[in-house]
Amino acid sequence: MSSAPSLSILNSPRLATGLVVVTFLIYAVLAVLRHSDHPIWDEARYLEYARNLTHGFYVTDEDPNFVNGPAYPIVLMPFCQSPQAALGGRLLNAFFMAATVAFVWLTVRRYANGPWALAGAALTGFHPTLLWMGFALMSEPMSVFSLTGFVLAFTTALRQRSWAWSLLAALFFGWLIMTRVFFGHVLMATAVLCLALLLIREWRAALVRTLAILALSFGLCVPYLAYTQAKTGEFLCWSTNAGELLYWMSSHHEGENGHWFGKADVRSVPEVAVLHDAFYEQVLKHPILEREAMLKAAAVANFKSNPGKVAYNWVCNLTRLAFGFPRSHQPEELRTVVLILANGPLILMAIVAGYLGLRFWRTMPVEIWILMGMTAFYLGGTTLAPCLPRYFVLMVPVLWLGVAQAWHRHLQVTIKP
Repeated sequence: MSSAPSLSILNSPRLATGLVVVTFLIYAVLAVLRHSDHPIWDEARYLEYARNLTHGFYVTDEDPNFVNGPAYPIVLMPFCQSPQAALGGRLLNAFFMAATVAFVWLTVRRYANGPWALAGAALTGFHPTLLWMGFALMSEPMSVFSLTGFVLAFTTALRQRSWAWSLLAALFFGWLIMTRVFFGHVLMATAVLCLALLLIREWRAALVRTLAILALSFGLCVPYLAYTQAKTGEFLCWSTNAGELLYWMSSHHEGENGHWFGKADVRSVPEVAVLHDAFYEQVLKHPILEREAMLKAAAVANFKSNPGKVAYNWVCNLTRLAFGFPRSHQPEELRTVVLILANGPLILMAIVAGYLGLRFWRTMPVEIWILMGMTAFYLGGTTLAPCLPRYFVLMVPVLWLGVAQAWHRHLQVTIKP
């Protein structure tokens, strides 16, 4: 029996459209069923920033605490005044995730085929991390929407040599940076990479266009950077919580492995309180910039006292990023098994794709190489601070794009009756 009809179905835009609709409905239902009047995770911080913006400011002069960029709080401004209004913000995640699925399908189909595109869209839309968090007022749905929108626009801009698509790519990437400011560092590292690769003549036009896109994206961030400099006095200040992250990443008391704990955890978790509460009590008496300096100094001291243990924490970060374990002073969670099943095969496939890409590097389009470089900068940089699986999930669709391109081009599986 021929497999042509089944392949035709998998290549059908109708099936992709159905996947988009199903994604929207699932996340909308989750938003309604899991809606609560009580903020969880980072919701309170995002809502506070949103309320600040409705009053004409983002942070105060007395406490210029820039934990995240203003993009998601801007989106939440219409939904921040009451728990009932917040439901609208939760429902907005359904749009972000449905659009993400569409973006992934449209992008991967260009570099592989319908089945690869459909699998990548489904993996992204129904990834357990996003299903777990997608109901909440958290930035992950909008971040993955912005990233996949950028990837679609960026690859189109380089393939078609279109300045309209280049501008759209810059808008998506600039918005992503203002959502997750760590991408500001990714932007600068990618710019350096592109400048170095200008030595490859056949890539030069694409690299120049990429640099223009990065420059436009950075231009969108200038007002935010000017604001942070005015409040903190620091140049290129993307955030003010690096010290806290480095402190926990470098902490190496007995039973610790670089896992992050929030301020409330420092007092409520007995094993953590006995080690860190006294120091944190002193730190929190100081203004935010002095706090940053104290935490960074403590991180440096941790590293100098036992660099081998800090290196161990970094290794733990690798599995914590992908699978959510190990965790300091806490039992492991059953969802780690789910994450291993979801992310493990993707990581193995990405390793094979990396080998194929390096072996046949001239067959890989330049835009794929640039995106893989950005992915490496993001994932590599992320491991220098305490990691969580929600940081890894942003790169799932980009990794899948690289996997699909390399595997579809260089590997063939034949099933004989």
